[in-house]
Amino acid sequence: MQSALLAIGTVVAASILLAGPAPAQQPRSEVSCGSKGSAASVEAAIADCTAAIESGKLPSQSLPLAYNNRGIAYADKGDLDHALSDYGTAIRLDPKLAIAYCNRGLVYANKGDLDRAIADFGDAVRLDPNFALAFTARGNAYFDKRDYERSLADYSEAIRVESKLAIAYHNRGLVYRERREADRAIADYSEAIRLDPMYRDAFYNRGLAYRGKGDLEQALADYSETIRLDPNFAVALGSRASIFDEKRDYVGALADLDRALAIQPDHAANRNLRGHVYYATGDFDRALADLTEAVRLDPESAAALTNRGLVFESKGDYARAMLDFEEASRLAPGDALVWNSRCWAQAVVGQDLQQALADCNESLRLAPDVADTLDSRAFVYLKLGELDKSFADYNDALRLNPKLISSLYGRGIAKMRKGESSSANADIAAAKALRPTVAEEFAVYGIR
Repeated sequence: MQSALLAIGTVVAASILLAGPAPAQQPRSEVSCGSKGSAASVEAAIADCTAAIESGKLPSQSLPLAYNNRGIAYADKGDLDHALSDYGTAIRLDPKLAIAYCNRGLVYANKGDLDRAIADFGDAVRLDPNFALAFTARGNAYFDKRDYERSLADYSEAIRVESKLAIAYHNRGLVYRERREADRAIADYSEAIRLDPMYRDAFYNRGLAYRGKGDLEQALADYSETIRLDPNFAVALGSRASIFDEKRDYVGALADLDRALAIQPDHAANRNLRGHVYYATGDFDRALADLTEAVRLDPESAAALTNRGLVFESKGDYARAMLDFEEASRLAPGDALVWNSRCWAQAVVGQDLQQALADCNESLRLAPDVADTLDSRAFVYLKLGELDKSFADYNDALRLNPKLISSLYGRGIAKMRKGESSSANADIAAAKALRPTVAEEFAVYGIR
């Protein structure tokens, strides 16, 4: 979590560093050392505050504030050690200066020292029980420690103290998201948006919540509003592209992904998604290039490895496909898709059908009643000559997806081998009507 810092003065908009879902946020305000306006730059702020401190003319009650505000400037510059020193001096000069405790806590949080941060935020709210932003900051530290109960309590207290604090609603929504309370999360994001209609990350995170509920249209609307507010938000472009992909709007998906990757070329997830979209459109060479880059950027991405394996498989390179599927299954042993992909590749190669069968069984254990996996296992049984089991699995696959072409054709072959030629011919004809090349495809797989 990136933390901005508080000064004495008016609270303005927050800035955050986004990675995946927008994280809990800290507020920010102007730097001033008692002058009539804020300094034009960080270096100017440091110079102004230093001049004020060294002048010997500041009233005793103003000197701690000057150290506090110079600490803010140092923190903005990234010089956290000098910031800590100035906050410490401010606190020594005025042990009741709540804002200095809060700002020092934010620096500790940025340095990853969450326990010290929480202690300083605690002192800030002890000194000022109505310090809503300090409650929010402590809530963020608890959030980073995954102590969601305390985090929730602090955000709720911030809202009780200051009912129009959009950041507190947004960050409480993140806690509800972690607790899988999607409706409460959406309600809090919506309130944050009502209070601040330009709140980019509230729109984005509400989109994620709607996506989690399967409401693609609402998610799409929120992602689009996020991108309107920030056209260079690469993560949101990727999220919207994933919905376009699911809706099979590959033109829209590629447009968003091209923009996202132009902004952030090393974003592994977006690179993986674009590779998947290229694969879906049959552009295997571009798919392979993107997926290879995604694996280079994130060697432990089981999704990218699986997708690249599928491309190798489609290009007829089953040996390289198997290597990717094996590595993906090691990285994500709970991913049913990986085991099904491995099963299918093994079955097509036909070298170890018992292992292929084991892989399909593991996939179905993880995700029962998946038509594609039943189709894969039926194909394995067909190659093993276990026609009744093959027939049963093809039937189950077609019950789940009546237009699954490979199951229609495979069931026809199983019926033909069982001597049920009339019914077999009907299945084969139905499959060919949907895809005229299906017989040639099965011939490549070793089934005629």
